[in-house]
Amino acid sequence: MAGRLALQTVILFLLLTLRSEGIGVEDYDQKLARQEEELAKIRRKLAQKRKEARDLAKRERSLLARLEDVEKRLELSRALIRGLAKKERLLKGSISQLNENLKLLGEDLAQRREEWARRMRSIYKRGKISDLELLFSAKSFPQLLCRGRYLGLIARRDREYLQQLRTKRGKLLEEKEKLRVERLEVERAKVEREKEEKALKKDREKRRRLLRKVKLARATHAQAIKDLESSSEEIQRIIDELQKQKREYLAKASFAAQKGHLLWPVEGRVVSKFGKHLHPVFKTVTLNEGVEIEAPVGSEVRTVFDGEVLYDGWLRGYGRFLIIGHGSGYYTLYAHLSQLLVAKGEEVKRGEPVALLGETGSFSGPQLHFEIRKGKEKLDPLLWLEKKR
Repeated sequence: MAGRLALQTVILFLLLTLRSEGIGVEDYDQKLARQEEELAKIRRKLAQKRKEARDLAKRERSLLARLEDVEKRLELSRALIRGLAKKERLLKGSISQLNENLKLLGEDLAQRREEWARRMRSIYKRGKISDLELLFSAKSFPQLLCRGRYLGLIARRDREYLQQLRTKRGKLLEEKEKLRVERLEVERAKVEREKEEKALKKDREKRRRLLRKVKLARATHAQAIKDLESSSEEIQRIIDELQKQKREYLAKASFAAQKGHLLWPVEGRVVSKFGKHLHPVFKTVTLNEGVEIEAPVGSEVRTVFDGEVLYDGWLRGYGRFLIIGHGSGYYTLYAHLSQLLVAKGEEVKRGEPVALLGETGSFSGPQLHFEIRKGKEKLDPLLWLEKKR
């Protein structure tokens, strides 16, 4: 009887402990850590720009220089808001999975406690048999050894099971604390985002006032033309340097053969064509080396043909811009962007989104400035883009 009891107890306990320990939960910690690193970089840049603005406020500066500073702060501010919104989404996803994890842990712990209680009740109902009684009731020495092994196994399993219960309880408490902390982090991120949105609104109003002054000032208009010409020359220097470095995209298809068939870089209305333009108020002549396509802020800007992202930067009159190489000396330029969706060195396919449209460097609201260049030659984009139906 005693031998059967020992064997039944061991078998029961082994069955109870042969259960899977794992609770599958996606780990958000690494994603949140990477996002926090990105936010820290943006915060540092934005703090530096705001410090520069405070220091330079005491000096006499041109309207265009002040406008450029505001636009760069706006760009960083938008990037910070996007980053904080992404952090909030990650935290909420983590909280959702923590809640699921807590539910599973709680259920698992309750089940283990119930199993332990059932085992204790089973032993109690069968009556308490001391270890010595069990050993000395053996009818042979081999049986004595066997019962000794059983008792040792039960004792070891008892300790392991109790330790598992303690570990599960500790894990449950840890997850509850992590949940509390992450809920606080969501609130902090939300407060920071809302504060930054107020700063963004303030800078947007400042930009609007500066633009109004720029449009009304003859001297500022003349300076804007000089800046645009200087920026255009700088872009040509960049392209020349890329050619010297032999940064040439190995195209699988000929860009030249696409004349009249290129995709439009953004959906919108052409508001300024390639060539010379006479200003209606100041009667000055300006040269548009591309086309301006009016579209809403945030519109996807797409590459017109297969290529490689060779350069991205910021120039007065262009704002944030991107240069894509298409092979055989052909390049396309996309300016007045708010956010880049690709990185330098990345290969892109025809129609692939490469940026989002903004107002950086634009005096006329959200519009894409698009150029096509063949070495030093500027080409009329409307002769290359497919005809709209």
